[in-house]
Amino acid sequence: MKMINELHIKNFKSHADTLLSLKPLTVLTGLNGSGKSSVIQSLLLLRQSFKKQRLIATDKEVNFPLLSNQALVLNDSLCSIGIGKDAIYQSSKDDFLQFSLKTDALSCSWQFSALENKDFFPLKYSNISPHGDFDGLQLFTNNFQYLSAGRLPELKYERNDLAVENERQISFKNGYGELVAQYLDYWGKTKINPKLKNSNSDFNDLLSQVTAWEREISPNVNIIPKKSGEAFTICYSFNRAGSLGPTDEFRTENAAYGLTYVLPVITAILSAETNSLLLIENPEAHLHPKGQSKLAELISLAAQTGVQIVVETHSDHIFNGIRKAVAFNKIEKENVAIHFFELLDNSSMATEIKLSDKGRILTYKNGLFDQFDDDLDALLGLQ
Repeated sequence: MKMINELHIKNFKSHADTLLSLKPLTVLTGLNGSGKSSVIQSLLLLRQSFKKQRLIATDKEVNFPLLSNQALVLNDSLCSIGIGKDAIYQSSKDDFLQFSLKTDALSCSWQFSALENKDFFPLKYSNISPHGDFDGLQLFTNNFQYLSAGRLPELKYERNDLAVENERQISFKNGYGELVAQYLDYWGKTKINPKLKNSNSDFNDLLSQVTAWEREISPNVNIIPKKSGEAFTICYSFNRAGSLGPTDEFRTENAAYGLTYVLPVITAILSAETNSLLLIENPEAHLHPKGQSKLAELISLAAQTGVQIVVETHSDHIFNGIRKAVAFNKIEKENVAIHFFELLDNSSMATEIKLSDKGRILTYKNGLFDQFDDDLDALLGLQ
């Protein structure tokens, strides 16, 4: 297994020098503007640079080592940073940016020359030890999904046969999840990991299980992917009591936002193979608290099966749902890393939050999902 267990970021955006441990489930949380999204962007930049340069290498019929003689691509389909001055840590006295990854068997480091007015950084130095199958990292394979906080409920989902059928991607554009309708139409009959099976369905195929987990958010809902001309769409209906059958189908624009926002998230988790990497921003968007808690359970179950998931969240229900999953042995505490981010002197600082085997918080930081307690104290006159 080539799961990433360490990420080191130097001179990137608000990160002067940040070293993070990554586990099967890694949670990034903290104040706005403290550097959480930049952690995910560091991985996205490496992936999109590798994919771009692998295509260049194929066109020239040359087998380049990863990023060798190439560059860090700041703007492409996964993310867009801007130009060099938007990417470099503002207080940096160095003229480089550096990303490093470690697995149990591999250490990779890339240093790039910082050019303030360019949309790429030339490779300055790389070190891969031991030399080998570094492009087998899930970050650089088809066993990868990215879903951004910017995903939108699509009125007409897009079509991309290569991305869906060959690369097994749910999103091609900035993590929007715009291919989920085609993905479910094409891959909906495949079997999921039985450990992720929702007990409310007797079936083990992807579409049935996506529907079953969506019913944890909106009871009795049916998810119906359909081809619509040259594109695809999602329709919905609800099962009615008795023998009346389901309601008439209705279109995405008439569905609850929570259903459509979480659809690519649930699909990505259920379809992920062992040793996949999922990067998910704000999975809680538009979900009620119970739905968020159930989604945290699914995320935890998947991480326990060998899928690596990095989640950025502002939700105490996602956080507490993961704690509950630890307490009820749905995921081992050793498989969870929680990083709380703050901005100190314009630099990101991350504190790792430790949990007990009962899900209790062992490392407390002011601001760590404590606003409910603060508000309650204020209402009771205790502040």
